[in-house]
Amino acid sequence: MKKEVELRKAKWLVEPGCVVMVTSGTVDKANVMTFSWQTPVNTADPCLIVLAISHVRYSYELIRQNNELVINVPGEELLEQVHWVGQVTGRNVDKFKASGLTPVPAKVVAPPLIEECAGHLECRVKDVFGMETHDLLVCEVVRALAEAESFDGMWIPEKFHTLHYLCGNRYGVMERSVEAQGTT
Repeated sequence: MKKEVELRKAKWLVEPGCVVMVTSGTVDKANVMTFSWQTPVNTADPCLIVLAISHVRYSYELIRQNNELVINVPGEELLEQVHWVGQVTGRNVDKFKASGLTPVPAKVVAPPLIEECAGHLECRVKDVFGMETHDLLVCEVVRALAEAESFDGMWIPEKFHTLHYLCGNRYGVMERSVEAQGTT
């Protein structure tokens, strides 16, 4: 038997992917925010990712200053930092210092990478679609890095556990892969 889902909760039926931490600003004045609503829209060259971000976010202001950001992929071991970073604003606190995360210079864009994360996508904002409360940022990946032992064209869940936001303070982790039989 299936039950009706309140429309305001419908988004949780299609939680899109792993939780990431988006860095903005510069190494000297950096901010980080937790993010779980990002979608690849072109996986060829160039790789494009769409982020939906609220106009009132401090990160939004920093991203719009230089139209650059870094999408950092944390693992299960960073759960507490991921959750905390998503609960406070960078307007009032240095989230890197307070969370113990380490900003390191990116090679192509101004915002820093988060050293403790296993993957990084350095991005430039290519287009912006204004919405009522959020903007959709179309971001072109200009450089991508991943820990070799955890990524072989895709994350190896037996070696690296991506976080998936469920709601509130609950997260899931990807721990194993399964393979369908048949042609690919």
